[in-house]
Amino acid sequence: MLNQEQINTYHQQGYLQISNWLKGKELDQIIQAIEKIEQLDGPEFFREKSSGKIRTIFAPEKFDSSILALLENSSLPKIIEQLLNTDFYLFQSKLNTKSSLESGVWSWHQDFKFWKEDGMIAPNALTVAILLSDVEVANGPILAIPSSQKEGEVESYLNNPDGVHDENLKYMITQSTLSEMVKKYSPIIPFTGNAGDIHIFHCNLLHSSYQNMGVIDRKLLMFTFNPTDNIKEVSDPRPEYMVKRNHTALNPK
Repeated sequence: MLNQEQINTYHQQGYLQISNWLKGKELDQIIQAIEKIEQLDGPEFFREKSSGKIRTIFAPEKFDSSILALLENSSLPKIIEQLLNTDFYLFQSKLNTKSSLESGVWSWHQDFKFWKEDGMIAPNALTVAILLSDVEVANGPILAIPSSQKEGEVESYLNNPDGVHDENLKYMITQSTLSEMVKKYSPIIPFTGNAGDIHIFHCNLLHSSYQNMGVIDRKLLMFTFNPTDNIKEVSDPRPEYMVKRNHTALNPK
């Protein structure tokens, strides 16, 4: 459970780090499960264009029950309930990997800009990133501008109408917008930590990441939670493995 200081930190800065959340046998089990899943293939799997190494695997819980157990038998639902303070469901799940010396860039963006096209009504969702490897400045951590979620939706431009799931994002922001946000809010900070730590961040927090220049592959297991009343149907939805159709509340009873 979170204390009031942690809750206030999340709402003020738009993110919260909890150290050593997953540890011991539980952490080892998830790491081993991911290693097995990485040997599979299917529409859920997105790879680097040059090497074919894993970039993203959507809905990894489909392939191993231990990942699903993190949503059902851990403290995570209680933590999310404290931050969202309403009924919520799993909107999206994925493994994001940055392989050593691969391209692996994610340009500056806000998640809500993309998710509202999936039917998300308001920027009230959050994402939990579970570190499955140690993350330092060398191996491509998430970069964020603390408190930038307070700005609402920043100006962006249409970069790639087809919106492929790689560094060629559909929407991007300009250098001038980035400069304005850094000046207005806080310096850019990296989401570093040890395997088993989690970072929770708001869907309007400006964030990005750069190439992994270290020797350890950076792996994040990411769950996005959305209030159950914050979604509507869209005419041309993305596949279910990208955006969940099941809106059943995960809140502990």
